[in-house]
Amino acid sequence: MGMANATSQTGEAVADEAGGPAGFTHRQIITALSGLLLAVLLAALDQTIVSTALRTIGDQLHGQTVQAWVITGYLVSSTIAMPFYGKLSDIYGRKPLYLAAIAVFIVGSAACAMANSMETLAIARVLQGFGGAGLMSLPTAVIADLAPVRERGRYFSYLMMAWVAASVLGPLVGGLFAGAGEILGVTGWRWAFLINVPLGLVALLSVRKALNLPHRRVDHPIDFRGALTLALCLVPLLIVAEEGLDWGWGSARSLTLFAVSLIGLVLFVLAERARGLEAMVPLRLFRRGGITMATAVNFTIGVGIFGTVSTLPLFLQLVQGRSATVAGLVIIPVMTGAIVSQTICAKIIKKWNRYKKPAIVGLGSMAGALLSLSAAGADTPLAVIVVIAAWLGFGIGLSQTVITLAIQSSAPKSELGVANAASGLFRQLGGTSGAAVFMSVLFGVAAGRLDGADPDEAVRRALSDPGSTGGLSASAVDAFTSGFDTMFLVGGLILAVGFLLTFPLRELRDEE
Repeated sequence: MGMANATSQTGEAVADEAGGPAGFTHRQIITALSGLLLAVLLAALDQTIVSTALRTIGDQLHGQTVQAWVITGYLVSSTIAMPFYGKLSDIYGRKPLYLAAIAVFIVGSAACAMANSMETLAIARVLQGFGGAGLMSLPTAVIADLAPVRERGRYFSYLMMAWVAASVLGPLVGGLFAGAGEILGVTGWRWAFLINVPLGLVALLSVRKALNLPHRRVDHPIDFRGALTLALCLVPLLIVAEEGLDWGWGSARSLTLFAVSLIGLVLFVLAERARGLEAMVPLRLFRRGGITMATAVNFTIGVGIFGTVSTLPLFLQLVQGRSATVAGLVIIPVMTGAIVSQTICAKIIKKWNRYKKPAIVGLGSMAGALLSLSAAGADTPLAVIVVIAAWLGFGIGLSQTVITLAIQSSAPKSELGVANAASGLFRQLGGTSGAAVFMSVLFGVAAGRLDGADPDEAVRRALSDPGSTGGLSASAVDAFTSGFDTMFLVGGLILAVGFLLTFPLRELRDEE
């Protein structure tokens, strides 16, 4: 249970009448968050480092054909585990679950570093993903335990700073490890995982010492049937999202997995209805209009964030002929814009205790940025792309902060962890779906503009047929420009739906 149920026993904090936390000073909150921020940085850094070093890893382990499973395995396990952490942290407390998540992440990282094949590396990444889910999903619930609603925005911005640092340092460190022959007698790429061990131990000790939250344990049986049916629903869906572009969205394999996922969804809903209050994801939460609407908006945010961040660097390389370094650095203005807007949003919420208008502006900015990108081409100045990227980041910072608060303020205190986990789950699903849809639209439209009946063959031929300047041929550039324009247009329209969904959101109540 939350702080409202345990203050008389611990003496560490008191709860206000609305059930929100009170009694922690800013210094105490920062001290408590220090280990969490290091762990969040660890999880974010791992993803960016591994993405950069993956090509080298595939070459050395002779597994280029299965390297996608190194990413997919982590994605599947981290997505499935999120509801577990939410439910269990409501029962046993945030601190023990976060310590467990760090420990699993450390063990998984060590296993990845020792892998001698791509298959064993993919399995180790599954284990690592089970830990990473807790590192990513629990911090917002911890902040909700520490700070009242109107103060939380400033602390959310610290989490965003960890992601910014990872987006800058990750590709550089990953490139360094990938390019190094050996470091201290260990193959260079293995340090992409091995570095998590000492940093993880520091985070583990820091969280153990600094994070002290009052909690009253409430024993509930674990909803294993809900867990299994959720996995049956999500695993096939995530696999198709990752592999559907290669398989074909209408192929027999894709359609079979879609059918299995649908069956899993039906069984999951039936299982959760039968469990009632003890369900892993209590369905009654979604009877609250604030949570249902905010979760739907969160899905579109995931589409915008992951879909754009994964494809904007590709646009700069394929259409504008920029170097990989320049293309990667364009993510910096996205993250910078997010930090600036989160800081502004925190001040607005603290002063006026309102977040609906920032939500509307945030989703509107994201939609506007993607629609603007749909008009970009080979001759669009880099400065214009940077401005649009910053605009996108500005919208991300506003929308993520306020939608998280909308979900937290709508959920009962005793189920705050579950609500946060559900929010992260839908954002992750939106991101996975967004990346898959974006890539499918991109290459589908591009292939349609190129010669050849087989889309994969047409795209491969275009990428291997340099023009007079050493880049893509003029016809290939035109084809990919059309693909990216259509892709960003689709993304902008999806975010426009999210923009419309922000209008029914309710404001914070004065007592919150």
